[in-house]
Amino acid sequence: MPVSTPSNSLKVLILGGYGNTGLLIAKLLLQESNAHIGLAARNLTRIQQAANRLNHDYQTDRVFSQQLDAADLDSLTAAFEGVTIVVVASSTIDYTQNVLEAALNANADYLDVQLSSPVKLTALNARRNEIEARNRCVITDGGFHPGVPAAMVRYAATQLDTLSVANISAAFQLNWEKLNFSDATIVEFVDELTQFNPTVLSQQQWTQVPMGKTLEFDFGEPFGKRYCLPMFLEELRSLPETIPSLNEMGFYISGFNWVTDNLIIPITFTGLKVFPQKAKKPMGRFFAWGLKQFSHPPFGAVIQLQAKGIRAQQSCDISIRLTHDDAYVLTAVPAVACLLQYLNGDIRKPGLWFQANLVEPIKFFDQISRLGVSVTRAESPDRLTPINLATAVNDVNNPRIKGQSS
Repeated sequence: MPVSTPSNSLKVLILGGYGNTGLLIAKLLLQESNAHIGLAARNLTRIQQAANRLNHDYQTDRVFSQQLDAADLDSLTAAFEGVTIVVVASSTIDYTQNVLEAALNANADYLDVQLSSPVKLTALNARRNEIEARNRCVITDGGFHPGVPAAMVRYAATQLDTLSVANISAAFQLNWEKLNFSDATIVEFVDELTQFNPTVLSQQQWTQVPMGKTLEFDFGEPFGKRYCLPMFLEELRSLPETIPSLNEMGFYISGFNWVTDNLIIPITFTGLKVFPQKAKKPMGRFFAWGLKQFSHPPFGAVIQLQAKGIRAQQSCDISIRLTHDDAYVLTAVPAVACLLQYLNGDIRKPGLWFQANLVEPIKFFDQISRLGVSVTRAESPDRLTPINLATAVNDVNNPRIKGQSS
């Protein structure tokens, strides 16, 4: 059943509205809210066809199409007029400054479902004071990684008197052969590879793990045990301050496939070192070729938390696992769960926020489960083994969990 919204005049405009993630977000919002949904992109024919198809399939007239160009500030500003929130699900990180400025000019809020890019975060942080002064709510790093890990840690902290260990790991495998990528999307993939940061929290200090060091995690069926690399996410940075008992925390990600991980990615890095800009597109296409040629079933995605702490003066372990056989669904659903809290007015407040730090975590995972992602939770004394970076349980006062800005 649709959630109750303050009025049916709420308007959500999705940039990249006919893309893999954008279209899923639109469908879920049609099911779960009374908002009007706009699909926006440069290709007017495709965006009109997608909007018409949704209106037909859902027997509604709430979907509209909007042509725009992220490189054209005037085009964006005109398109954003009257919009409640702009959802950026397109490969437009290089135009973040344009999109944000247009949203501010049009008095619209903002959520992006994109990779966690220094280019994007720098552009958003540069307008932090203006965002607050204009009473706008800007949410970044939506999706599942980034977007879910810090929310998992915050959830675990609500279940324990003291949380000391929180390690998150993720694995995903797409049927890349059936997917089409724009050059912009491929370049964003390559940029993320070059910005890889293997930093974790160990003994209450941020520590860079030696490049290439992997740790094994058991993801259950169908992925089983896989080796993962530590990968820093900005949404984790503020957690040691708001959960001061945290002693050990990290995010770990599995690879793509043997050929891509061990041959194609090293060649890509070499090409980018020699020609940092010119090599991006050709190396990106080489990387995409490797994904399409060498990725095999099982397909799907999983993200999980293993946490350790104290409750009622006894050691207690908590695990949470989110799984779906479509990684794009696992990307779209957390963004929609965040949007539903926003549209209801539960979390909307001025400022610049990470999705995972802004959402109310208990309701967030309840909504994710209701939207079709498998969410399993287990706990038992001394059941989980912490990652061997630091294992001390630090019994201090129960932390107070609150939303954190980016």
